[in-house]
Amino acid sequence: MDEIGGINPAAKSWLQEIEPKHWSRHAYDQTIRCDHVTNNMTEAFNSMLGTHRASSYLELLEFIRRMVMRKFQDRKEECEQWNLALPPRVNAKILKNSKESRVLTIIAAGNKEYEVLGPNEGYAIKLGEYSCQCGSWQVSGIPCRHAMAAISHHCGKAAVKDKITAYVHQSLTKSAYMQTYNGMIHPIPDQNRWLEVPACILVEGQMEHIDPPPRTVQPGRPKILRKREQDEGPKGGKSGTVTCKICNQNNRTSTTTSSSHQPIQQQSTFEGSSSQPPPTQTQTQMDFD
Repeated sequence: MDEIGGINPAAKSWLQEIEPKHWSRHAYDQTIRCDHVTNNMTEAFNSMLGTHRASSYLELLEFIRRMVMRKFQDRKEECEQWNLALPPRVNAKILKNSKESRVLTIIAAGNKEYEVLGPNEGYAIKLGEYSCQCGSWQVSGIPCRHAMAAISHHCGKAAVKDKITAYVHQSLTKSAYMQTYNGMIHPIPDQNRWLEVPACILVEGQMEHIDPPPRTVQPGRPKILRKREQDEGPKGGKSGTVTCKICNQNNRTSTTTSSSHQPIQQQSTFEGSSSQPPPTQTQTQMDFD
C-alpha cells in the first residue's frame, strides 16, 4: 500500500475503503481455489450475443439456449481428447512453477515439512496440509514454485509427473471438468410447434387475458457497445502501417499524396550517347531528308 500511495495517494485512499478480499490476492477466499478476479466473462458474454441483444426476449433466450447447448457438447468432446489427468492450462502452470523451482534451495525438516530458500525469500511448506507460507498454493489450488521444489524432493524427480495430481485440488482435475459438462440441454422443437397457451392464465383474481406491455422503440440506432466508466479509456482500434503502392513509403497513400508523386521518365540507351533524350518523329524525318 505504501508503494501505491507513493505513486497515487488517491488510489491508496480508494483501496483502503474496500475490503482486501475483493482486490488483494492474499486475502482471497481459499475455498474458491481461484487466484484471478476479472469481469471479462461478462464482457465476453455480451460480445457473443452480438446483434441478438437487439432482438426480442424470446429470440434472445432461444439464441442463448442453443449457444450453451452447443458449448456443453464442444467442451465435453474437447475434454475427452486430453491425455493427462489435468487440464492443459493447469498442467502449463505446473510446468512453469517446476522450472522456476530449480534455483531454490530445499531443507527437509521431516514429516513432509520443508523450508525453501530463494535469492531473497524463504518460505515454509507443509505437504501434508497442502499449504505454503506464500499463500499461492492455498488460493489457486495449484502447487507454487516453492511447493514444487518440496514435492520434487519428497516424491523424486522421476515420479513427480505421475504423483503431481495428488497435490492439485480436486476441482481442477480432468474428472471434475468432465463432471461439470456431463449434463446436457435437450433440443426442443421450433416455436411454431409449441403447445398453444390458453387465453386465460390461471392467476388468482384475474380472469382476463394478460397482454404484454406495449413495446416502445427509442429514437436512433440501438446501442451495441457497453457504457464505459468515466476513468476508462476508449476502445482501442486497429493499428497498422499503410504503405504507398507508388513510392513504397510508410503512412502514405497514392490518393492523399498524389500531388507529391512525380512520374518517372524512362530513358532509352543509344549508341554513342546514352545521356541524350530519344529523338522525336519530326527530328527523325529531317535527318533522312
